[in-house]
Amino acid sequence: MGIFNRVKEMFRARNVDEEKGTVTRTIQTMQLEDIVSYDLEDYIVKGKLVYEDGGFEWTVYHLAGETANRWLSFEEDDEWVIGMYDKTSVPPEEPGSGTFEYEGTTYQVKEHGSASIKEAEGRVGASTGQTVEYWDLVDNDTQEKQLSVEKWGGSLEASTGHEISEKEISIIAGT
Repeated sequence: MGIFNRVKEMFRARNVDEEKGTVTRTIQTMQLEDIVSYDLEDYIVKGKLVYEDGGFEWTVYHLAGETANRWLSFEEDDEWVIGMYDKTSVPPEEPGSGTFEYEGTTYQVKEHGSASIKEAEGRVGASTGQTVEYWDLVDNDTQEKQLSVEKWGGSLEASTGHEISEKEISIIAGT
């Protein structure tokens, strides 16, 4: 096969993909029912929340897997910051503004504020317009473990996690 035939085959293959409607997804364009692979497990995107605090936005996806549900977050802070979180037990009190002891680890509050829900889709347990007080904390020892605490009305919720690289996940369009 000559060079021109190879080039034609490449273009033909690309056009076939376009005709099939193949869609490439990124963390910024994920939608409900997309499939996210992380750490040798597949998850289905079941919900999406977009938070807004003073013009700053971040997005959290609810991922449902066979053995666990997780939360995948991303925000732009000079570069993309991506985190994978697992729901954990509720802390006995609010973190405050300094250090916070939780399940044997000392955390430092990185951010604290109040955000409104700009967008809510699917199974997220929240609705557009709701407000939530939040604390983002990082462990004092390694600076790798993260704790997210949210106060919805009078109820606290907590998740522990860590930053991940976008290279650690793959996304397959579900629709």
